[in-house]
Amino acid sequence: ESIYMTILLRPDIMPESAPMLTLVMGLSTAEAIRKVTGAEAKIKWPNDIVLNKRKVCGILTEMATEMVHVNYVVIGVGINVNQQRFPEEIADTAASLCRETGRIYRRSELIAAVLERFEENYGIFLKTGDLSGIQKAYDAVLVNCGQEVRVLEPGHEYEAVAEGINRNGELMVRLPDGERRYIFAGEVSVRGIYGYV
Repeated sequence: ESIYMTILLRPDIMPESAPMLTLVMGLSTAEAIRKVTGAEAKIKWPNDIVLNKRKVCGILTEMATEMVHVNYVVIGVGINVNQQRFPEEIADTAASLCRETGRIYRRSELIAAVLERFEENYGIFLKTGDLSGIQKAYDAVLVNCGQEVRVLEPGHEYEAVAEGINRNGELMVRLPDGERRYIFAGEVSVRGIYGYV
């Protein structure tokens, strides 16, 4: 019913650049889902893929590093493909490609599409050293781009308008007073004003 896959990478990048790979995989997965299903898959920054405001995919990146060297990066991808039911506690926010589109999918076709898109986007990332080469494509499928979001920081939350990502993968948000802030994924959570998205 599902895809659970892990990619092991040994990129020649600085450790601070490794978290950007979560976004590279997010874009690649959204593009693959769109290609295979025709559905308007979107990204909930930084690491969830949503269809009709429900989560169909999560991405987790871990790495082993030394001071100025990345030993390896592991990217885990979980995609709900053909599930019909979900536990009650996540039934309001989780979905599958099948439930959202009414079709059963071959997982191998979707895996191939994800890897194909990742190979291209990863190549662009390695060439530029940041996300500048895929920034426009990412923003085009960012579900909250141009919309109000609630930024949840430890002990503090506020509302702002999401404006897309910068070349480092930080979410750019505009406060009501016009100030722009850059949100780093490890520090905060971003949600829609009226719910998960």
